[in-house]
Amino acid sequence: MVFTLIQNYPLLSLVILSFIITLGLTLIYKYFSDQKEIKASKDKIKELQEKIKGEKDAEKLMAYQKEMLEVNMKHMRHSMKPMLLTFIPLIFIFMWLRNTYTPFGVLLPWNFYIPGFCWLLAGLCDGAGWFLVYLFSSFAFSLSLRKILKVH
Repeated sequence: MVFTLIQNYPLLSLVILSFIITLGLTLIYKYFSDQKEIKASKDKIKELQEKIKGEKDAEKLMAYQKEMLEVNMKHMRHSMKPMLLTFIPLIFIFMWLRNTYTPFGVLLPWNFYIPGFCWLLAGLCDGAGWFLVYLFSSFAFSLSLRKILKVH
């Protein structure tokens, strides 16, 4: 059934797969990271950025920047666990997507011509292949799912 959907409706099937993959990644990120800590660090970074904007004293500015660096490092540590969990499976998923959808060529056709640009990036002026379709749809789904699932 899945392969029939892919054969008959490659664009639709890729968008559906993009949603499923993005949902899985978002859930892994939500449940394998400390959401309270991530929210607190984002709030702290925002607060420090506001202080830095209005600060004239070089010594205080350096102190704020040092504190922001520490908070950023802490924030990155919390994001690493879900990233490590998903890295290897994503490699195999992307290999499968490439092998499955490359033969279809352009999935989302458009036609525009910009002198020099189309020559430089051959094929991009014809439309979007599997990777661009996946990129656009996963980005849109990620924004939506993170809001709906309250993932920070």
